[in-house]
Amino acid sequence: MSGGADAVTMFSTGLKSAVALTERFVAVREPRLMAQALRLVGPLRKTAKEEPSSAVAALVAAVDAYVPASSALRAPLGEVLGKLPQPTAPVTAAAAALFTEDKKRSSAAFVPEIEILISVMALLLLIDTDRASHATLFSRTLMERVTGLKRRTLDPLAERVYFYASWSFECANSLAAVRSALLAAHRAACLHHNAVCQATLLNLLLRNYLHYKLFDQAEKLLTKTTFPEQASNVQLARHLYYTGRIKAVQLEYTEAHRCLLQAQRKAPTNRALGFRLTVHKLSCIVQLLLGEIPERAVFRHPQSRGPLLPYLHLVQAVRLGDLAAFRAAMETHARVFAGDGNYTLIVRLRQNVIRAGLRNISLAYSRIRLSDAATKLALDHLEDMESIAAKAIRDGVIDAKLDHEASVLVSNQATDIYSTLEPKAAFHKRVVFCLNVHNDAVKAMSYPPDAHKGDLPDAETVKERQREEQELAEALAEDDYE
Repeated sequence: MSGGADAVTMFSTGLKSAVALTERFVAVREPRLMAQALRLVGPLRKTAKEEPSSAVAALVAAVDAYVPASSALRAPLGEVLGKLPQPTAPVTAAAAALFTEDKKRSSAAFVPEIEILISVMALLLLIDTDRASHATLFSRTLMERVTGLKRRTLDPLAERVYFYASWSFECANSLAAVRSALLAAHRAACLHHNAVCQATLLNLLLRNYLHYKLFDQAEKLLTKTTFPEQASNVQLARHLYYTGRIKAVQLEYTEAHRCLLQAQRKAPTNRALGFRLTVHKLSCIVQLLLGEIPERAVFRHPQSRGPLLPYLHLVQAVRLGDLAAFRAAMETHARVFAGDGNYTLIVRLRQNVIRAGLRNISLAYSRIRLSDAATKLALDHLEDMESIAAKAIRDGVIDAKLDHEASVLVSNQATDIYSTLEPKAAFHKRVVFCLNVHNDAVKAMSYPPDAHKGDLPDAETVKERQREEQELAEALAEDDYE
């Protein structure tokens, strides 16, 4: 019983601190106070996971103390808390005693932000206790309440409401049901210039479309909207990741790689490990599709060594051009790739594997039969070898020619680059660059930026005024010391 009492005391203390910070935020409109209150949600959620019944007791007491009977959320909160694990009588009494003083406040001191904060904690408790169906119903009520209040002080809390509401629908496998509500909320956030909710809702809509593989609609949403500059780095990192995934599916690998690289830099370094791993997985595939090999340090990191092992096998197969190893990796880790949502992108790597293997064969053999090359590449259909080799020659992947009559691939002899004029041209380019830098430096020393000001008619007047201002500043400084 002491464990339950300690848990209810810990949860109640944290909840009261968050409530006090919220009241101060509403009074003085200082954003840092609301940020401090929201930072307490994480520890409170952890305590609620360990002792859900104690959290329910504290929330019931908080509702009784802070939410008046006339509130629109009073009845829904009572129903939701009644469906959660119920505490014992001593724990309930301990929780009620902790909120006795707060219960004495009059109804005139009611702050809607507090009831939304308590509702968010109840919604999180529903999600963490695997009650997704109840969470979706309550989240709809909560979104309607936030929309009806129309208070700018609710913007930080409204962001959390929309995020957790979308999460509850995702847990219930019914993300499509909340899409219209998110679209309406995003439109309202744009009209009210609510940058906080606008960024979060845009990311939620992109996630909604990507969940159902509606890439065309997601692309239209990207082109018709603008991500707010005032958004946090967390939301910016998510937006860059979703943009990178859309661009990768649409074959825009260079833009996708740029977005994913920015997402890696914007992501938190000491937390959000799952997000960072997801970005690394997609970035690894995009780099391979671009013909680049990812850095090995990413796969050697202790936190990513296990989750990125299937992708390391892919990188090794692509680098060596081993089609058999690529197939083995695809078959062995097919469930992992499908779970990550990267299977369709990985299928595109087959051509890259064939090209890498063909390049290695072209470098190793000056002349080889197409049938032997197809055997070494482990192609499914040997008759496709000639068309594959012709396309590789046309794209500049290999420097060779085809002997169609003899069915032979003949590699051209590598020319010595130092026997051409290319090294001379490169050296001349560098010399010209160094001479230009030297000339610019000499010109800057000969003509200082402010040298012409001394020749102006009122130069003496300006110098005299600057001298008087300096003397006045020194006199004021001496008076301060005295």
